[in-house]
Amino acid sequence: MTEHRAPRKHVLFVTWKAGNAPAFEAARRLGHEVTLIRSLRMEKSQNIDFDASPYGAFVDSVHVLDDATEYEALRACVLDVHRRRPVDGFVATVDALVVPVARIAEEIGVPFTSARGAQAAKLKHRCREILAAARVDSTRHAVVGGFGEAAAFAADTGYPVVVKPARGSASEGAHVVPDEAALREVMARAAADSATYEAGILVEEYLTGRFVSAEIGLSHGRFLRLAVSERSTWDRHEALETGTTIPAAIAAEDHARVMEFAEAVVGALDLRLGVFHVEIMLGADGRPRLIELNPRIMGSCLPNLYRLAGGGDIFELLVRIHLDEEVEPGEPAFTRYATVRWFGAADPAPRPARTPALDWAAAEYGDSLHALTVRFPDGDVLPACRGNLGNFGEVQVVHADHATSIRIAEQIVGRTADLLGIEVTG
Repeated sequence: MTEHRAPRKHVLFVTWKAGNAPAFEAARRLGHEVTLIRSLRMEKSQNIDFDASPYGAFVDSVHVLDDATEYEALRACVLDVHRRRPVDGFVATVDALVVPVARIAEEIGVPFTSARGAQAAKLKHRCREILAAARVDSTRHAVVGGFGEAAAFAADTGYPVVVKPARGSASEGAHVVPDEAALREVMARAAADSATYEAGILVEEYLTGRFVSAEIGLSHGRFLRLAVSERSTWDRHEALETGTTIPAAIAAEDHARVMEFAEAVVGALDLRLGVFHVEIMLGADGRPRLIELNPRIMGSCLPNLYRLAGGGDIFELLVRIHLDEEVEPGEPAFTRYATVRWFGAADPAPRPARTPALDWAAAEYGDSLHALTVRFPDGDVLPACRGNLGNFGEVQVVHADHATSIRIAEQIVGRTADLLGIEVTG
C-alpha cells in the first residue's frame, strides 16, 4: 500500500484526536496537501495539545475554531478553505463531526459518507427502524417519555433491558438495567440529564453472546473486510467498555457471519463511502445482532492496535477511500494479537498526589508492552468512571498468543491499581 502514489490532492481533516493523528502522516506520505481544522473546545475536553503533537509537522495549514460543532462556523471555515484551494477529500474521525461534514461535502460536491445515512446511524432508534424495514435486524426498542413507558417495555421483553441516549457515544449515559427498582432510578437520572439524553431516552432489548466489532471499508460499492475485534466490558457496569483485542479469536464461519451482517447494516443505511466501526453481539446460536453502527473509523488507539497486530496502515486506506480512489478489496493476514485495556476509578477516590513509576512494566514484559499511560484529570477527586471519557489509564500489549496478550494487559492493569491503592474499572 505504501508504494501507491496518486496525483497531489488536498485533504481536509476536520478536527483530530491523538489516536487518529497518524492519518496526517499517511496523507503526506501519499504525497497530498494536508489542511486541519482544529476545535479548541474539543481539544480541551480530550486534554490534547496540537503544538506538542509530533504529527503536527505533517500538516501544511491549520485553521482554528473555538467549537467545530457550531455548524455555521464550521461551514464558513470549510467554504473559505475550499475557495482558496479546492478540497478533494474530507476526513472526519470524531462522532460529533461526521454528519456536519457530510452535509457540507454534499453541498460543495466532494465525495464523502452519505449525510442522510450518517445521521440515521447516529440516531439509534432510526437506525433500528431502517434495519427492521430491510429485514437485517429486529432488536426490540422504543423511545420512551418516562418510567411508565420504560417499565411497560421491560414487562414485555423481560429484564434486563438497556437504557441509553437515543443519540450519543463513548458509552456515556448507557446502562444495563436488571430490574424495576433499578429502572426507576436510571430513568430518574436520565430525566434530569437533558444534555446527555437530548435526542430522547432509548430502551432496548438486552442482547447476549459475544461482543465484537467489525471494521469494514466501502469504496466504489465494494466492501473491504478489515478486522473483527473482540470487546470486553466491566462486570459492575456492563455498558462500560474496558478494552479490545484485534483480531478476535473466533471461528472462520463466525467471522464470515459477522462481516456479512456488518455489510448488510452499512448497505441498509446507504452510507456510500468510508471506513466504519460496527459493534455487534454474536449470539450463542451464531446470529449477529447490532449494538451500534458508527459511521467513522474505529476510535481511540484501535487503529494502532490494527497495525501492531499486522494489519498494516489503516490510515493510508482511510485517506485513499475518502479521496474516492479505487481500492482493491482484500483481508489482512494478522500475525499477532494486540490488546488494549482502559481503566478509570471504580468509585470516587482522592486524586493521587503523583503518578506512580511505571517503568517496571517494560522491564517485566519487554517487547510485549507497547504503551502504558496514566493521566489523571484535573480536580482533587477522581470521578467514578461510567463512560469511556472517564478513563485515566491505558495499556497496549501485543503478543503472538491470544490468551497471553489479554493476560498481560490485565495483569498490568491490576498491578497499576495496586500501586494507586484504588479499585479500577479495567
